[in-house]
Amino acid sequence: MNAHSVWVKAQSVELQVSETIMPGFNIGFDKNIPAETEKEMRAFVSWVEDNYRIPITLWVDFEYKHYLRSREGKRVGYLFYWADFASYPTFSSPEDIPVIRLPVRTEHSTMEEILSSFIEAIMHYYAWICNELNDEFVVDQEDVEEILRAYLRSR
Repeated sequence: MNAHSVWVKAQSVELQVSETIMPGFNIGFDKNIPAETEKEMRAFVSWVEDNYRIPITLWVDFEYKHYLRSREGKRVGYLFYWADFASYPTFSSPEDIPVIRLPVRTEHSTMEEILSSFIEAIMHYYAWICNELNDEFVVDQEDVEEILRAYLRSR
């Protein structure tokens, strides 16, 4: 299954979500992130919320860094942390809300590269929503480009 279809498929997945868990993004910004970068990231978050369903809170920590390091020590453009559903499709534990950490320093990365990393991370969230996130899940870069182009056309 390609990644864009995960975005599409996740829109119609029926989940039982506790009333204590709000839909949508919950975002936080490092105080060192420039205002124009924060504005762009907020605009993208709004576009996603206006065009796609985020049924379970998605925490996003925007960090003033060039990259993050995976557990294996590899430089990465984002980290996605999640907990498995206790019983799919029921999600009831606020402690298990997924988290994306995204570096947004623009000295060595373009805004499009940062947005592409964010899109990839959201694809992992949607694969998780669809109960399809596993070691074999691979993001298709053509699908990332398709979503990025759709966002850039909307501006």
